[in-house]
Amino acid sequence: MDTQVGTVSPHRHHLVVCNSSPDEWPSRVEGMSETITALARGSIRLPGRAMVTMSDFSPLQKPDAEQTTSADKYRRIDVAVLPLGLVAKQLDKDGVDLLLQWLGHEVLPTSWTPAHSNVPRPPFEHKWLELSQNRHIFVCTHGSRDYLCGHHGGKLLEDLRRLIVERNLQKHIAAWSTSHIGGHKYAANAIVYPRGDWYGTWCDKCRSMTTPGISSPIADAEAIINATLHDVTWWDAWRGAINMSKEDQIAAWSSHNMDAGHNDHSADSFSWVPVTRQRRSASGR
Repeated sequence: MDTQVGTVSPHRHHLVVCNSSPDEWPSRVEGMSETITALARGSIRLPGRAMVTMSDFSPLQKPDAEQTTSADKYRRIDVAVLPLGLVAKQLDKDGVDLLLQWLGHEVLPTSWTPAHSNVPRPPFEHKWLELSQNRHIFVCTHGSRDYLCGHHGGKLLEDLRRLIVERNLQKHIAAWSTSHIGGHKYAANAIVYPRGDWYGTWCDKCRSMTTPGISSPIADAEAIINATLHDVTWWDAWRGAINMSKEDQIAAWSSHNMDAGHNDHSADSFSWVPVTRQRRSASGR
């Protein structure tokens, strides 16, 4: 079994602080403002936990950038909740508390939940994303945290964005930077939503130039684009997925390889959709 399988830390939500740039990110982004600190600290106490990252993801109109420091700029933040597909607008510290309290509910609404449902509604201004039609790829490019992520992640992101334009997929797929998500030794690392699959390309960018049979940077980008476009899993680079324990990740990968060894079907036959998974706690129990 590939050693990278099962390396995604169990978490229920990915909380993305929007409208940021990799150039702004220190090694530890949690202290960029009091609001971000409150979000990061509260996320680890949520049922199933949550991961918090910064990103240039911009699903809403960017606020006026008059602030001169990161603490001022990020006093209010837009936070995307993935793979749920909700964007909480311009949260201050009190707004972050409301978001965290709401995320603590066992059952959360979706964009198609009927208005008369008893499921708790978000108590803050928000917008729903059209994830049924649009897919998003987040690539770790956090160079101030780890050189491999900045170098290899930056190249993968560049290739993804170029392929999206070349194949005229801008209305269907978008690629974004994200800060540290873990597993820099597997860089470049990418997450695809709404599936929630994590991929690690094992630094193939530095080996492909001299080692026969190793994938090239453009092959990595093409594989991720194809898997995203067809809503399937690229098992060769799969690390795991959101809302899965380590044991579930290993079991899913092993099940795929067992089936693949006994059947001559396409990769689509073995895709595994994260949204159908049973929710697990951070301990996997």
